[in-house]
Amino acid sequence: MSKFTKQAIYASFLKFLNEKPLDKITVKDIVDDCGINRKTFYYYFQDIYDLAREMFQESLSQIRESLPPETHSWFEALKTSTEYMYENRKVTLHVFRSLGYERMSDLIYETSLYYLPLFISQRAKGMMLSDGDSRLIASYASGTISAMVTRCIRAGMAVTPSELLDRFACIMEGTSRVALENADRLSRHRQQ
Repeated sequence: MSKFTKQAIYASFLKFLNEKPLDKITVKDIVDDCGINRKTFYYYFQDIYDLAREMFQESLSQIRESLPPETHSWFEALKTSTEYMYENRKVTLHVFRSLGYERMSDLIYETSLYYLPLFISQRAKGMMLSDGDSRLIASYASGTISAMVTRCIRAGMAVTPSELLDRFACIMEGTSRVALENADRLSRHRQQ
């Protein structure tokens, strides 16, 4: 029953997000639409903003679960995530405006960082790299992806995020190789 109720709340919320901005949606709108009482809504969520955060995070989590890093590249996962955001851009833009730049950036960063360490370790085969250097390179790349996608959202998603990722993937291949080679050189130099 609880999963069904939560899904009904999500569906109602999405319906309203496609019609009006987040700050114009009320708990009353949702409970009336779902046929539940306010107490039931508040059992699951603190408020509308909590619902928005959780729904967005759950969507990204479902994408991560369906595309594990052991069998899917960082690029596939991020492209799927950004395509989801673009296909649901009204919702994405409303959530972005209500949650703010920093929170959206954090969600995208966390999603990127979930995949990039494996990408970095695969590229670093045969190199002498510390765990700290690998994490630093993955964090740097995640921060760049996050900033790029968040700016795209902030600009109203005039360009699809996946178009940006296509170009970024080519750049990422080259910059990651240079970063790894430099980290390898530093590690070897420290050992001398």
